Amino acid sequence: MDGSFIDRFLDWVMPLFSSWGYLIVFAGVFLESIFLTGWIAPGTTVILIGSFYAAQGELNVFMLWVTSVVAALLGDNVGYFIGRRLGRTAVERYNDKPRLRKGIERSQGFFARYGGVTVLFGRMLSGVDAFIPVTAGINRMPHWKYMAYDVPGAMLWSGIFCALGYFFGNNWRTIDNIINWLGWGLLGLIILLVAAWLLLRRRRKSGGSAMADD
Repeated sequence: MDGSFIDRFLDWVMPLFSSWGYLIVFAGVFLESIFLTGWIAPGTTVILIGSFYAAQGELNVFMLWVTSVVAALLGDNVGYFIGRRLGRTAVERYNDKPRLRKGIERSQGFFARYGGVTVLFGRMLSGVDAFIPVTAGINRMPHWKYMAYDVPGAMLWSGIFCALGYFFGNNWRTIDNIINWLGWGLLGLIILLVAAWLLLRRRRKSGGSAMADD
């Protein structure tokens, strides 16, 4: 999506915050939490702008926080239950393909061990955060467990952006750009660490096999 389009849209919608701020934040965060629209919806940005208006006395920052938390949780649950449905179909479709089935089983094993931490902090990873609920659903993470991590994660994420917007909202464009770069940078670091761990694990297995042959 063209960044200039998003900028023009935000310039158009900003004057509406005084009257429709809570609804705008709810819609933006809800759409950002769904994997189908998460990569274009400016959810974090509308929280920053809304909190800036709250600092001017036109909105209530606590109500803004509650609104963003509720919207995030509703959007996440839509993704989660879509994932549950897709997951069942995927397992049935690829049941006769050993390699793909093995990949699904490994993914399920990862979520069984690290799914909670992924859900709790994954919202901070700009660009992939909307896919985490779907992945949790596909891997059949128990819903109660998913919510146990998703609720505090949504509260923390919303609280951080509400505070940033409230105290530094006049620089919301700069803050938004920094957060996006940090999110992508953190994602890249995680990918590199996982790749290094997999490579090391493969080498250890190869070394063990060689020793066994000797």
